[in-house]
Amino acid sequence: MGKRSKSPGTGIRALFLDEQAQRTLRRFVADWVAPRWRQIALVFVFTSGLAATTGGYPLVIKHSFDSLMRTDSHVLPWVLIAIIAVTAARSTFLYLHQVTSARVIMRMVTDMQKAAFAHLIVSDFARLTRETTGRLVSRLTNDLAAIQQAIQTSMIAFVRDTLSVLAVLITMLWLDWMLTLIVFAVFPFAVLPMSSIGRRLRSVSRRTLSEIGDMTSRLTEVLAGVRLIKAFRLENYAIERLNGNFEQIYRLRMKAVRARGRMGPALEALAGIAIAGVVALAYWRIARGISTVGDFMGFVTALLLAAQPIKSLGMVTTSVIEGVAAAERIYELLDEKPTVVDRADARALVVRQGAIVFDDVGFAYATSAGSRAVENVSLTVPGGKTVALVGRSGAGKSTVINLVARLFDVDAGRILIDGQDLREVTLTSLRQAIAIVSQEVTLFDDTIRANIALGRLDASDDDIVAAAKAAAAHEFIVAQPLGYDTVIGDSGLRLSGGQRQRVALARAILKNAPILLLDEATSALDTESERLVQEALTRFTRDRTTLVIAHRLSTVQRADMICVMDQGHITEVGSHADLIARDGAYARLCRSQVLVDLETTPRSHAAE
Repeated sequence: MGKRSKSPGTGIRALFLDEQAQRTLRRFVADWVAPRWRQIALVFVFTSGLAATTGGYPLVIKHSFDSLMRTDSHVLPWVLIAIIAVTAARSTFLYLHQVTSARVIMRMVTDMQKAAFAHLIVSDFARLTRETTGRLVSRLTNDLAAIQQAIQTSMIAFVRDTLSVLAVLITMLWLDWMLTLIVFAVFPFAVLPMSSIGRRLRSVSRRTLSEIGDMTSRLTEVLAGVRLIKAFRLENYAIERLNGNFEQIYRLRMKAVRARGRMGPALEALAGIAIAGVVALAYWRIARGISTVGDFMGFVTALLLAAQPIKSLGMVTTSVIEGVAAAERIYELLDEKPTVVDRADARALVVRQGAIVFDDVGFAYATSAGSRAVENVSLTVPGGKTVALVGRSGAGKSTVINLVARLFDVDAGRILIDGQDLREVTLTSLRQAIAIVSQEVTLFDDTIRANIALGRLDASDDDIVAAAKAAAAHEFIVAQPLGYDTVIGDSGLRLSGGQRQRVALARAILKNAPILLLDEATSALDTESERLVQEALTRFTRDRTTLVIAHRLSTVQRADMICVMDQGHITEVGSHADLIARDGAYARLCRSQVLVDLETTPRSHAAE
């Protein structure tokens, strides 16, 4: 056997799609189209009926004109009945086709949206923070909208128009095969320009979707910072910032419009050539008695009925290419594999005392360009004790908290809870054993009750109220218009900063986890609220392992042990009194008012 003359990517498909696009298209069909073959088969049945009635319409027109030319009054009623019957049948099949095809498409896109969101929400914390919220939202909305449009055009319209063209073509061949050959002889000349336009559209489509993601990200960012914008009179800055995105999207979309616009006129020009040839030949054949006026009118009707489907088929290529570009972006998301996952032999974490051991721990963020956030960190946190992490910004304190919750995996060393390596236990059991309250409070646009209940979804109303009281939040909650049923807005914007943090504390208290991680949890509280919350925390953290990041001396002094961090290293460990007496980094922090006002530190220590 000789060598094959064509590679796998050659042929008609290769004229419009490169190898990567073809692989994406095949994968999409296998993942989302093939499993729905039964529903698609039903669509095909209705589409076939639509095509058959479309193809029969020219035959009715032919017989109508032939009857009129013969002035045969006996046939006329039957001709009229046939016209009404064919029209009614075509309308019925058109309705059934539209409804069943829309159901298949919308279900397919909805399932893709569910799968993409589920994959995204269980992915690594690092992955979620690597891309802006707006760009992620754009992938789940704009990209899938592009895919839906492509499916609508390519899978459904393609089948419908192809069958309609085939049905009309058969009718045209039956009426006059010679005229039919003239019509279809010109259309192969459209392949090359369609290929060139299609390849350009794919590039423009990817750039457009990416730019829409940037625009969505900036729009989300601006709307979230509207308070700052109003306070600093930055309206013009925000408008100019978004106008740049709007203009770029406009330019890219106009490129796509111009590319698609060139295809329509090309097909129209070819259709004009075909029609001119048909009219010339039909005139010659009728003049010589080879065909009748009825044949010609039936053929022209068939040609007109075929014109729109043929034009639509020409646009299918552009729609497929744009849809493939969007599908590639969705598959980029779906193909990402999380790195923080359960091992095959992972077992449930068993918390006895809740002792946490850092054994020569090291970690660097992917974007840190070689510098390590923490390095050679060794520390033992006794079970049931409170350990405070202090230090200047960027010292690595929050990283330690993130590593304990296993939002990231350590690069070196290990972290153990009651002797169990965090990488050898299930993430579910680990996260159940930990409650986190951070400086950046996360609340949802729901009721206060629902936000607190996130700590334990099966909690009773009495449990929720008890947690709120423990967090010194009950009084301000009942003072709200609807009490616990008050909706607090996006990110809790209808509450003050201190109120938001107390709701977050109530959520952590409700969870009642054996290990508590506090990352500047009281930073936004006023003096009175802080006193109430500190009293609540003193009760809540009793016999509970607590890691706390704080700058206020009132918080740090209550800790059983204080760890001073600097540039990712632990530099001092001890109680407040011991570290003040040592007059090292911790004492300098106190004197510089990072932890406490100058008046709080005895002048005898300051002078030493």
